[in-house]
Amino acid sequence: MNKIKLISMDIASSAYLMSYAASAVATPICLLVLSRELNLNLTEGGSIEATRAILLMIILLFSGFAASRWGKTAVLHTGGVILTLGLLCYGLAPSYLFILLAMVLVGLGGGLIEALVNPLIQDLHPRDSGRYLNVINAFFSVGVLTTVLFVGELLTWNVSWRNIFAGLAFFSLLVVLFFFLSSIKAHKDGRIPPEPEGNPLHHTREILRDRHFWIFGMAMVCGGGVESAYTFWSASYIQIYYHTAPRAGAIGTAIFACGMIIGRMAGGLVKQQWLHLQILFSALAGLIISFGFFWISSLSSLFVLLFFAGLACACYWPSIQSYAADRIRGESTMLFILLSAMGIPGFALTSWIMGRMGDLYGLKTSFMLIPILFFMLILTMFTERHLGRDRTGPHRDEKIRVPDPL
Repeated sequence: MNKIKLISMDIASSAYLMSYAASAVATPICLLVLSRELNLNLTEGGSIEATRAILLMIILLFSGFAASRWGKTAVLHTGGVILTLGLLCYGLAPSYLFILLAMVLVGLGGGLIEALVNPLIQDLHPRDSGRYLNVINAFFSVGVLTTVLFVGELLTWNVSWRNIFAGLAFFSLLVVLFFFLSSIKAHKDGRIPPEPEGNPLHHTREILRDRHFWIFGMAMVCGGGVESAYTFWSASYIQIYYHTAPRAGAIGTAIFACGMIIGRMAGGLVKQQWLHLQILFSALAGLIISFGFFWISSLSSLFVLLFFAGLACACYWPSIQSYAADRIRGESTMLFILLSAMGIPGFALTSWIMGRMGDLYGLKTSFMLIPILFFMLILTMFTERHLGRDRTGPHRDEKIRVPDPL
């Protein structure tokens, strides 16, 4: 197995994922403080995340056309600028309505990053994308870890959530500049391949005709849902049921992120042909762990559970996409975008449904949704492996792969 060698563009993409992660998890850590100031309930809090996720899904569908017209790196530059503006507007928002409007910008910018970072890595490392995607996506979890610890500590010291979002906007701006400089170097060095020819609509139709795509799409919904459930609601759950300061809620989410980081870094050791087993066994482990949530009573036990939950959830987003690229016909950029567009509703609906269930029956009851999602993920992976191949054309794993230049 060849050693993983990250180039400047890989590192810049990792930084982008960290910035994107910060924009995604800052709201759940600040949620109770923000709710008290603006008089919001749990359903409205979940709606903030749902607004971001819905805009993510919309812009995902547009991003493929934008990338074919202007190139992935140019669109990623634009996404970073929009995300920065959204975070700044969030910190300045005077009301719940203005927060939702700010989340429109955060969702648009984050959607462009979500759509095109992984296809860019697939282009850079076409032969062994599963390993690189797991390692680079680990930095999304690094962003989650650092953000929740930093934000949780600032809230404990009574720093305004508005100042926190202004600080995140400044960090996002620095990342945009770093990515811009790295992309200039990568283009000069010939590291970034040309954009594929053809009409994105044609590529989309080709992918949508494949039955395997819809199964992988459901897997993305389930995988995104369980990650969203733990990431968005763990901090609030800890503060509500254990009567703790924001610091403890942040630590719980950070422990989950640590599990994600370790799991994704370890995913860099998994060979491409073993990805389906990695996904399946992780889902089985996650199902067992999710039931343990209802039997524990101490905060320390909950922290241990969240770490193992992070390990179980780590591989889903990158490994499902990379494995799908081997099993489905079609151009990889549109495939990744369409799969992400399927997965984002898992984030949005899970956060909103759990908030609604929390208002009606208590937040702990809403965590029953997690084992259901794990069970559905197991079913999808079994179904995909036993579904006959379509006869209308070859799959990607039947094509000649371009050697990785590294």
